Amino acid sequence: MFRFDDARELGLLGSYNKDKKSPFETYYMGGDGMSGYSTGYAEETIGLRGYENGSLTPRGAEAYAYDRFSLELRYPFMLGNTTIYGLTFLEAGNAWTQTSKFNPFDMKRSAGVGVRIFLPMVGLMGIDWAYGFDKVYGKKGGGQFHFILGQEF
Repeated sequence: MFRFDDARELGLLGSYNKDKKSPFETYYMGGDGMSGYSTGYAEETIGLRGYENGSLTPRGAEAYAYDRFSLELRYPFMLGNTTIYGLTFLEAGNAWTQTSKFNPFDMKRSAGVGVRIFLPMVGLMGIDWAYGFDKVYGKKGGGQFHFILGQEF
């Protein structure tokens, strides 16, 4: 009994004046997608496993466009009050500082495996190991561990 999930996301932020872009509601992409320290105001955190947190958004800059595609295959090991399942996934995505440079085919790719456990009193928890295949600003993604709290899809 396998379960297959996919997600496709796209975000574009425009402005009325190209010289005065808003620093609010920008994108912060890369890593596990859990909120934490960010450099901007009211950024939306977008996860891309296999890369460090925020590594697809340049330091000191805001991302005004992003895309992300995710495929995940899950297999349950134990069903009941406590549910445990293993998963494997493929992800691709990128973030751009200008909407004019948005290219949906210029994506950073990653793949990995993970385990999820659902406890009724706590919720969904998990750990993933992902490998980022592409260089981001001169630094290769490589192998990364990511902790997950809550539902992603």
